Amino acid sequence: MPTATPTRVPTPTRVPTPAPCRRPRPAVTGRALVLGTLVVLFVVLLASPLHRYLGSRSDVAHAAQQLRTDQAQLAALAKQQAEWSDPGYIQSQARTRLQYAMPGDTVYVVVGPGQRAGQAAPAAAPGTSKQLAGSTWNTRLWGSISSAGSAP
Repeated sequence: MPTATPTRVPTPTRVPTPAPCRRPRPAVTGRALVLGTLVVLFVVLLASPLHRYLGSRSDVAHAAQQLRTDQAQLAALAKQQAEWSDPGYIQSQARTRLQYAMPGDTVYVVVGPGQRAGQAAPAAAPGTSKQLAGSTWNTRLWGSISSAGSAP
C-alpha cells in the first residue's frame, strides 16, 4: 500500500495590522485636576483658622511669659514690703540715704582732698531774697547755678 503523505494545508499568512496611533497622554488628567482643585480649596479654607490658631498660641506664650515676669516682680515687691515693715530697716535706710543721726550720735563729715571744711552759709531772711538779673526763667536758672558754684 502506498503510503500517503500528509498534505500540508497552506496556512494563511497573517498580515500585520497597523498599530493604532496612540495619542499622547495629556499632562493634566481629569483626576489630577480634581485633586489639585480640592487641595487648593482646603488650603484656602484652612488658612484663616490656622493663622488664628498660631496667633493665639503666640499670644498664650507671651501671656505666660508676662505672668512669670509679674510673679517675679510681685515676689520682689513683697520682700521689699517686708523689709520696710521692720523699724530697724527704716532707721538704717534713713541714716544711709538721708544722713540722719540719732540723738547722742557723733557725726563726722569727711572732707575730700581739695575741699574746704566749713560751715554752710547762713540762710537769708525770708523777705530778702535777691532778684537775679535776666528776664527769662532759664537765664535766672543759669545765673543761680553759676552763683552757687562760685567760691565766696
